[in-house]
Amino acid sequence: MIKVCKCPYCIILKKMYNKNVHIKGEIIHRGFTLAEVLITIGIIGVVAAMTMPSLNQKISDQKNMSSLKKTYSVLQQATNLVIADNEGPEYWGMVDNNNEVVTQIYKYYKPHFNMMRECQNSEGCWAYPTKYLNGSVYWSAHNASWCQFAFTLPDGVNILMDIYPANQIQSNFGMGNTVDYDCLVFWVDVNADKLPNQIGRDIFAFIVTHKGLQPAGLGTTGDGDWHNGGNGWMCTAKIIEDGWSIQYLK
Repeated sequence: MIKVCKCPYCIILKKMYNKNVHIKGEIIHRGFTLAEVLITIGIIGVVAAMTMPSLNQKISDQKNMSSLKKTYSVLQQATNLVIADNEGPEYWGMVDNNNEVVTQIYKYYKPHFNMMRECQNSEGCWAYPTKYLNGSVYWSAHNASWCQFAFTLPDGVNILMDIYPANQIQSNFGMGNTVDYDCLVFWVDVNADKLPNQIGRDIFAFIVTHKGLQPAGLGTTGDGDWHNGGNGWMCTAKIIEDGWSIQYLK
C-alpha cells in the first residue's frame, strides 16, 4: 500500500498544486506558478534553518562522545600500568603548581601514550580560551606558573595534565570524601582546537586516585554543576551514567 504524506508542508503543496482552471466547460490541470514555487522554496528554507542547527549539534555531540569514550579507555589503561609500576598516586607526593612533581608524573605516563605532539609546560597543545559550561572564561591563556603538561593523540584529542589540591578535588570536581590528597587531573578536549572549547561540552575531566582513573563528578549526590549555569567540572560522570550521551543540556 502506498503511504500518503500527511505532514503540513505536503498538505500545503498539494492544495497549491491541485488548482484547476475551467475553460469552455473543460478542466485544465495547471502546475505551480512562479510565485507558488518561490513560496515553497521559502517554506523549505525556514524549516531547514530551524532544524539544521539542532541536527548539527546532535551529530557533533555524538562524535564527541565516541571520542571521549575511546580516550577514557586509553587513559584508564595507561593509569593502570603506571600504578602497577609506581604504586598508587597517594604515594607520588603530588603538590599543586610544582613543576618537579608534575614532570616526574609526566615521565610515568609518557611511555604509555602515542603522542603526535607534546608541550611540557608550554603552549601549542591546548586551545585557549578554555570556558566553563556557563560560557565564562576559566583559562584565557597558558601560564607557566601552573605547571601544566599537555599532548595531542594521533586522533586529534588534546590532553592536559594538571595537579589540583585535595579541597578542589573534593568540591569542584565532585569527588566528595573519596580522596584526601592532591590529585592528578586529566583534562580531555575531544575535538582538539575546534570550538567551543567548553567544559561539559567538548572538554571533560578525569581524576587519578588510589582506585584508578575516575570520571569527575563520581562522588556527587543530587544535582551537580552540569546545568547551563554551572561550571561543568562534574559532567564526565553524568555523561557515563546517561549512557555516554549529553542529556543534561536538553
